[in-house]
Amino acid sequence: MTRAFVAVRPPDAVLDAVERVAETIEVDGAARTARAQWHITLQFLGNRADVDVVAAALAGLSVPAGRVRLGGIGAFPTGRRARVVWLGLVEGSELFGALAREVGTRLAPLGYEPEERPYHAHLTLARCKAPADVREVLDAADAAVVGNAWLVDEVVVYESRLHRTGAEYVPRAAIPLGP
Repeated sequence: MTRAFVAVRPPDAVLDAVERVAETIEVDGAARTARAQWHITLQFLGNRADVDVVAAALAGLSVPAGRVRLGGIGAFPTGRRARVVWLGLVEGSELFGALAREVGTRLAPLGYEPEERPYHAHLTLARCKAPADVREVLDAADAAVVGNAWLVDEVVVYESRLHRTGAEYVPRAAIPLGP
């Protein structure tokens, strides 16, 4: 049993473009996420996940592979009281919505309930220790389109190992998408 989540990791060429945007994000009291932590979460599984059982439940995903592209920057819950600064998608939102629904449906019988909030595909760039007004940062960021489009053809079950220096995400299983 381990802390884990299901996600998609963009390819290195896309992460290079993300890095250029991330370097421009300066918010007092915020910590940038490290490149090794960049991914788009489909479902968090909690601290007591059985990774092998999760991987088996996800085998044979029916959602077909599709193209996605990062772009658009925002903050949760709002730019005025941000706790998280993120990159969204300018292409492929439907794909990620379908993936999140199917992952949730397959894992719910195992006790991994999806979040009640509507799903919003995003890649976290920074986390604020306290709510921060990041509206100027968001307005100044050149993030309308970030990197090239890429083909999402698998989801990955990650183990999250917590260390004093931050979380380490270890890929434990890759599940191909449908035909």
